[in-house]
Amino acid sequence: MFRYTAEILPYHDYPFETAVAELAGLGFKEVNLWTSAAPLARHVNPGDDPHKMLQVLDGHGMKPCGLTMYGKNQQEMLERIQLAHDLGIDTVIFDCEANYTDFVSTFLPPLVEAGERLGVRIAVENHLTVPFSEDFESGANEERRWAEGVDTLAQIKRLVTDIDHPNLGVCLAPPHLWVMNETISEAITFLAERKRLFYYYIWDVDRAYRRGVDGLNFGPGENQLPRPDGTLDHAVPLGTLQRVGYEGAASLKCHGTHGWSLEKVTSQLRSSDAYVRSCLERIGWREPQVAAA
Repeated sequence: MFRYTAEILPYHDYPFETAVAELAGLGFKEVNLWTSAAPLARHVNPGDDPHKMLQVLDGHGMKPCGLTMYGKNQQEMLERIQLAHDLGIDTVIFDCEANYTDFVSTFLPPLVEAGERLGVRIAVENHLTVPFSEDFESGANEERRWAEGVDTLAQIKRLVTDIDHPNLGVCLAPPHLWVMNETISEAITFLAERKRLFYYYIWDVDRAYRRGVDGLNFGPGENQLPRPDGTLDHAVPLGTLQRVGYEGAASLKCHGTHGWSLEKVTSQLRSSDAYVRSCLERIGWREPQVAAA
């Protein structure tokens, strides 16, 4: 049975403890922490005291379920794999941070090796090959897309074939699959059969998205959050997760919350959470018990 969790990402403008308290107030028991480049969330970082971070989480009845690290070089990622280990986190998440041939030949192997040594899994997100920049939410850099990365199902298959290692898997991001005209449930099934589905984002994309134009701009935050009138019927992929026996995190996510008040972030997440829980009810999902730390 998979676990329904949340990303700390929408609260990137607010302190760590505030974000944790708000998510706990919504009823979440697990949160994916972010340690990424601006303007993405960076609530935790190497050099922070893991004991203090865990104290904050424990004080709100929360556990960390992952660590996302975008826009970092190889050495910075190695430091964050150690941080994940120190926090008791078993999965780190990032996208294809180099052209594919370089990614699998030189960038990724040391990270997988470190993960194996420290008991941390590497989950590569299927992600459009649009270069990261601080203005990514405006849809910039579409004209600079690389030819090769990890964004189509074929490229996902290639990744887990080229590096066939139990510590390497995939974080599935539905909007990126949708933009590439891929079938989400097919990708879930392929990876689950091979025990390479390590993480799943519950995340939508604006109906107004223009393929080949909008790049990483998936629309306003409220249109990225799953909702009844959204692009995706999330009961379908969530039902697939349940059928394939996925036991990892399925995490509520969106970008596009810059400048939002704390009240708006929580209100929008609350509305989306209600919809997601209605999808979970439709598929007969039952919340698994989270083991005590």
